[in-house]
Amino acid sequence: MRARLLIIVLGLLALAGCSTVGGSGGSNEPAANEADAKFSLQMIPHHRQTIDIAKVAMEKSKDEFVIDIADKIATAEAGEIEQMATYLRSWNIQVPGEDANATHKMAGMMTAKDVESIKAAQGKQFDELFLAALSRHLRSGVDMAKKAQAEGVHVGSKALASKIVVSQSEVIDQIAAKKKP
Repeated sequence: MRARLLIIVLGLLALAGCSTVGGSGGSNEPAANEADAKFSLQMIPHHRQTIDIAKVAMEKSKDEFVIDIADKIATAEAGEIEQMATYLRSWNIQVPGEDANATHKMAGMMTAKDVESIKAAQGKQFDELFLAALSRHLRSGVDMAKKAQAEGVHVGSKALASKIVVSQSEVIDQIAAKKKP
C-alpha cells in the first residue's frame, strides 16, 4: 500500500513537472506538495477505521463516556474526511477507496485481528479494549498530522493537521484520565 501510494503521488508530481501538486487556482494559497497529498491519502483511511470502531462502540457499549467519545470522534472525523477529499479532488488525485483489508497494513492502522478482537469483546472488556485501541490509533494520527505540519505547504492541510493534533490529543488525554483510578 505504501509503495503504491508513493508511486501514485510521484507519478502525479512528474506529470505536473514540478515538486507541487495542483496549482494555486489563482489564489494566494500555495499549491500542495507531496507531504500534503500523502497526509490526506493516508489520513482518510485512518479516519475511516476510527469511525468504523466508533460505530461499534456506540452500538455495544453501555458506558456513557465510551459512547460520548465514540460519537465525538466519529462526527469530527467524518467532516475531516470530506475536507481532505475536497483537497485531493482539487489536486486531481483520486480519493482513497474504502477497502478496509488493504489499509490494515498501513502504518498506524489497527490490524484486522485487532478490530475483530474489539468487535468480539463484551461489557467492560469491550470498553477497555476500545479505549486502549482508540488511544493508540489516535496517537498515530497525531504523529501523521505533526509530520504534515512540518513538511506540508498547503495552508488548508496544515490548518487541518493542527486541528487534528489538538482535538485528538484532547481525546487521548480524556481516555488517560478515565483510566486513572
